[in-house]
Amino acid sequence: MRMIWKQSALQSLIRLDVWREEHGWPAIAEHLVEIIESYFEQQDFSVFLPGRGVSIQGMPVNMRMTLIRPGKSDPYKVFYRYNQDAIEIFLIRHPYQKSLL
Repeated sequence: MRMIWKQSALQSLIRLDVWREEHGWPAIAEHLVEIIESYFEQQDFSVFLPGRGVSIQGMPVNMRMTLIRPGKSDPYKVFYRYNQDAIEIFLIRHPYQKSLL
């Protein structure tokens, strides 16, 4: 499955690393990219679409949010859209970051 990382997703990863640094935690963006891509590569979208539908002002329709846990930490919220050709990643958020919904 082809993965498309939107500019908003890349910016959210940068903001996430800055936020983590402010709290004394190490950067995690590169690791999250690997985890997220691995997660979606293992999914069978013909059977099930992971996550739940969400609506965020200013974002495309038909978005979904799923929780992905990198190791033993709290799960990260991954906002994405699926179509037959690709998965578009729009945002990644730590659960303690300010809510978008």
